Amino acid sequence: RTQTPAPGARARTEPQLSSVITRHLVLAAAVLQFGCGGSGSAPETPPDPQPDPGVQNLYALGPPGMPVGVAVPAGGFANSLLASPARQTLVANHFSQLTAENIMKPSYLHPDEGTFFFDDADELVGYAQSQGKTVHGHVLVWHQQVPDWMTAFTGDAAAWKDMMTGHINGVVQHFAADDIVTSWDVVNEAFADGDSDGDGLYDYRHTIWYDNIGAGYLAAAFRAARAADGNADLYYNDYNLAGVPAKLSAVLQLVDDFASDPDPVPIDGIGFQMHISLEWPAIGQVRESLARAAASGLKVKITELDITVNTEGNGDPGPLTMLTSDVALRQQQRYESIVAAYLDEVPPDQRGGISVWGIADVDSWRRSQNAYEWPLLFDDDFAPKPALQGFADGLSGH
Repeated sequence: RTQTPAPGARARTEPQLSSVITRHLVLAAAVLQFGCGGSGSAPETPPDPQPDPGVQNLYALGPPGMPVGVAVPAGGFANSLLASPARQTLVANHFSQLTAENIMKPSYLHPDEGTFFFDDADELVGYAQSQGKTVHGHVLVWHQQVPDWMTAFTGDAAAWKDMMTGHINGVVQHFAADDIVTSWDVVNEAFADGDSDGDGLYDYRHTIWYDNIGAGYLAAAFRAARAADGNADLYYNDYNLAGVPAKLSAVLQLVDDFASDPDPVPIDGIGFQMHISLEWPAIGQVRESLARAAASGLKVKITELDITVNTEGNGDPGPLTMLTSDVALRQQQRYESIVAAYLDEVPPDQRGGISVWGIADVDSWRRSQNAYEWPLLFDDDFAPKPALQGFADGLSGH
């Protein structure tokens, strides 16, 4: 995922509950009441604006202790949370957990062999601590955003395994002491998008880790993460788990294999990225998938939620050039249904939480695919969209 928004026009959202519209309606009513171009006159001063009826504190509406998180830009990115009062206000008011969009990935934390760079991540973790928030670590082992030295590494399987586990140990141990990084995506997207042998399970993805270590790299990664931090929750994270049963089946088989190992492999949870659209996957499929994952006994976490309104499943852009009120309402209803499904299908002690992948539409990685896309809870001007109310309704209804 590329987190730099694509260039192009950005339409202003029309949130039904925004205070801006509320003030405009109040002023319009005043004009009608006192006349416009006819008898009567406007009041000398406009009436006071009505209070914004929107959501004031999102995470407080959820079950006690369940994280409601957001992925944030930091470090040297132009839209860094730490340089943006507007973003900081939204994060302070609405989210209890942070995920770094980029700066805790291998290419940022371990740019050269034997050299770690923690300055940017430490600054973000310190900020979270100062605000009373936790951090979900993303990500230890992935096939993208890998530093060049890892890609060019040479050696046998044992050497590759030592290199990988050395990276994991160095990163996880660094953040283990303060208990702010409370969970990790240990391995991300290990399964491909196909079932070549027809066994009903998606295949392992051919990555530098799989090709040089074998399928055992996953168990080795989780063992290394647990050795480095005995308290953090350890997640396997992937996309399309809510809508592709064969991919979820592959993950659940991995979980079973971990449990049946003579020396059981430590894993605490399954992460559903949940990059979805207004229509796909159907809500019944989402519920079934969450229930299947919860039946494993592990925690279930929605790690990267966003809901596109103008992008087809194949990535092609739709016809919209602005977010209309009716589409914004459909997005509101979709956020509510996803959050409600999670709370219905995942038992309280297995809820790892729900995180959205980005603060405002202007920050969304989805803009790199389609400049006319509005997948998040706040618009380009950081005003709340109806989607925020939908998420809140999903939380408060349970």
